[in-house]
Amino acid sequence: MDRASIVSVLGSAGWTRLLHACARSSCRELNTGCKNEQSRRRRKHADIFKQFGAIVAVSQLTSTRRNSLLLAANITEIDITIPDQPVWTDADVEKFKTKNGSLITRGSAMAWMGHLNVLRWFLDSGLETMLVMEDDVDWDIHLRTSQVPKVAAAMRTLLTEQRLGQPSPQSSREKIITPDQAQGYWGNPNDWDILYLGHCGDMFKFSQWTNETEIPRVAVSDPTLPSPEYMHILTRRFLAEIGIPIKTRVVHKSISPLCTFGFALSRMGAQRLLHDVAGSEPEGGSQAYDVRILEACRDLSFRCWSANPELFHHQDAPSEIAIVNAKKGKDHTAHEHSSKASPPGIGVDSEGRLQGAAPNIACGTRGASFWTQDPETIEYLREVVGRQGHCLRDQHAEDMSVWPHL
Repeated sequence: MDRASIVSVLGSAGWTRLLHACARSSCRELNTGCKNEQSRRRRKHADIFKQFGAIVAVSQLTSTRRNSLLLAANITEIDITIPDQPVWTDADVEKFKTKNGSLITRGSAMAWMGHLNVLRWFLDSGLETMLVMEDDVDWDIHLRTSQVPKVAAAMRTLLTEQRLGQPSPQSSREKIITPDQAQGYWGNPNDWDILYLGHCGDMFKFSQWTNETEIPRVAVSDPTLPSPEYMHILTRRFLAEIGIPIKTRVVHKSISPLCTFGFALSRMGAQRLLHDVAGSEPEGGSQAYDVRILEACRDLSFRCWSANPELFHHQDAPSEIAIVNAKKGKDHTAHEHSSKASPPGIGVDSEGRLQGAAPNIACGTRGASFWTQDPETIEYLREVVGRQGHCLRDQHAEDMSVWPHL
């Protein structure tokens, strides 16, 4: 099948429920021979994400975003687990909220409780690490094949240097530290709490960046990053201000990381979050789960590290928080969006495709051009897009220039 044919097929394909055969929640729903498919792919391709105990999505059973998420995972051969989520009630929300100065909305409280449910699942599982993603995030087609290996290698270098007390300037680093040497693909999980791989910004002043001892970092060349004109304007300005070259990603000690689009937790980090820091809205109030985690990294001695720019970002559509708040009449933006989107959900069209683009992602896997219900086309996308890294997306059909050119 040539490129013209695949674009034609993708353009005419409709919604499908035959998506990612290895998402555990969908195995029960779809009964599509998950175990056989999973075994076949694992024999053929060593998945670098196996170095996380699990990749977990925070997603309600009724979420209209789930099918698009699983199709993207299928194309890039990432196994995603979706733990069952309770149906939260107003009583649950009231119990979660602090009695002293609550600041949280109903939608934010429900999103926060969904994350806590995933933390409990993780701690009950006995696993040592997990990567958590929200169900509206996108990632580049090169995530598994090139982006993650580079970021993980940088993490191993940083954590090994921290453990040995021997930080090195960027120019003197010559050898790649192996997972065995670092006691883990992402370094020893006893040495970190949170890895921010997806966020909406870890931004700070240049004066904070000048001290490499205070903010250890490793810069890695990454040709799969978008050009500056296709980055979010704030990201573009920030990277230029701190002197990061074009097509370069930097991994560094977190300073002010915001949003929880995609982040990894060690067991110790999850235990502290659930039992000590974020098990409910704190006294005095908090606006959101991601704000509380930012405070944990900034103020409460959590050992947090960021990839900058991020590897995961949410698509430009109303969040689940906005949707829940809209139902209570508190979010007019979501109401306006709903008038433009067909049922069954805000930000999702009539065929289930998640609408919008993700900033700072050069070739997002959840682009509308990759939507298909044809098994042969899915296998083609797995090979040509996911494994070989060819971006077959129609750049003109999808508006990837939505970020202001100022």
